[in-house]
Amino acid sequence: MIFGVNATKSAVVIVETKGTGDKFAITAIRVIPFEVQSGDDLAELLRRLAAIFDRGGRGANSTIALLKCSSGRFGSCLEAIKGETISQLAAFQKGLRVVKVAPQSFKSTLGCAADQKWRDRAAELFNPGGNRRGWSKGAAGAIASAFKVADGRIRGASTKSRRPSRQN
Repeated sequence: MIFGVNATKSAVVIVETKGTGDKFAITAIRVIPFEVQSGDDLAELLRRLAAIFDRGGRGANSTIALLKCSSGRFGSCLEAIKGETISQLAAFQKGLRVVKVAPQSFKSTLGCAADQKWRDRAAELFNPGGNRRGWSKGAAGAIASAFKVADGRIRGASTKSRRPSRQN
């Protein structure tokens, strides 16, 4: 199973998937809303993420495909960066492999037309009728990340993969 994960300003979107290529399928979309008012909020987010990863990540090949937050002038907000960090921590605690995926690679991965945005292409491929429950821009990013990892199109320095060791 591959979990596509996209942290936004107000939620962490997790898409559970299975299969590759033509057999790639979405099994669930989960949206975990959160606020960062205190350390207790982050602890609650960690608990909820760990529970989801624990339920679905029992297979030996379970992987987290994490859409990377960006930095710079038009980078991700602090809340999204915190959501990404807590997602990595939950995956580490459950012994799951994390692959960071850069959104710049999605146009080629999804087969976008020259003037097409990757989010629109993701909707065409994975939400063609526009009625998939839980669909959002956050879900599009999580799905595109999972699809890229499932398809084995990870290369170059833009992604980092590591399976953490479990220490007692």
